[in-house]
Amino acid sequence: MRTEARPVLAGRHLKWTLEQRQAKTGWMVHIDWLRFTVPLDAIVKREPALVDLTALDLLEQSARDVVRMAAGVECAEYTSAHKVAEAGARLIASLLDCGIEPGEALEKGMDFYSARAPLVFAGETVGFVLAGGKATTQSGTVHVNLFGSAMLHVPVDRLDGLREFLVANDGNITRVDLALDVFEGRCIDEVRMAYLAGDFDVRGKRPGQREIGSWTLGHSRTFEVGSRQTGKMMRAYEKGDEKLGPEADDPWIRYEVEFRDNHRIIDLDVLTRPSDFFAGAYEFCADMLEQLRVNANACRIPTVPEVADKTEEAAVLRVARWIKRTAAPALSVALSLGGDLLGQILDQEGHRMPKRLRGIKTDALRSAFEKVAEAMAPASSPSLSGAV
Repeated sequence: MRTEARPVLAGRHLKWTLEQRQAKTGWMVHIDWLRFTVPLDAIVKREPALVDLTALDLLEQSARDVVRMAAGVECAEYTSAHKVAEAGARLIASLLDCGIEPGEALEKGMDFYSARAPLVFAGETVGFVLAGGKATTQSGTVHVNLFGSAMLHVPVDRLDGLREFLVANDGNITRVDLALDVFEGRCIDEVRMAYLAGDFDVRGKRPGQREIGSWTLGHSRTFEVGSRQTGKMMRAYEKGDEKLGPEADDPWIRYEVEFRDNHRIIDLDVLTRPSDFFAGAYEFCADMLEQLRVNANACRIPTVPEVADKTEEAAVLRVARWIKRTAAPALSVALSLGGDLLGQILDQEGHRMPKRLRGIKTDALRSAFEKVAEAMAPASSPSLSGAV
């Protein structure tokens, strides 16, 4: 591994920093992005001035006005959400203890939270702490978003403390990106060949994929597998082209697995054993670590079938209700008087999928349609799913 590089430009400085980090810690796989949520109590119980705040106090002004008019409840100043965001930023900066500093809350929130306070490293915003919201379910939580530029500076031993904090406060990870940087000796074309060979197949099924960038000219390329809707995707891309420019012809490749809490409960151990969960994402990932002689005990983050089933069934139900409310009259006329019209339309447009159903596997869709048809059938009528 090269460690003699010296920071010259921002891209080379990043590469140098990552090489030094690998050499110092022995961690080939590192956390590049992290988002997590904790209950409001995890923040306010640590500051005497905030201990009396509740989720109701952190509702947006319009929501609080509705509550006040309906029940005569008096709430704290709207700035409560901003104060909690700032308190959260102070707490996270203290936990990480790596030069990241808390900033003052900004006027506008983000991600449906009403207030945000930045986390700053050397004058650069590297994350946010979010608080407040339109509903008590959200205003009763605090959300932390740590960019890759934040995680780059967090020592690995601080991640143990962060995990303990989440365990102690019933926190949950909503997104984590696990990154493997290989600085020489690999080619992104290998990923496409591995995909075609079935190295990304899951239980015999091949996930979707996407190619981005200049594949014809052979630079700045990204190969993606999976989707965010399912909670797991991998992207491999030519990081050298991104950070140093194609003219540098640098062979640096990044392999990145992104987990989200869509249909999944992300194990908190991912903070302290990122290589294990990287290896467990796809067979390709495990093979890559083995080739690089990285010891890893592959651990999967499984889907939650019940959650996935309910989500798929809800999506199909919305489509069925739209058909019944909006398209049923036209369909009825076309079926009775249209002759081959519907068949012709299906031949021409059958490849299209409603947006809300995209990303759902065919078998799961079929099962969801059967359940919805059974639920919508009149009590005296047999289910069409069993018709012959």
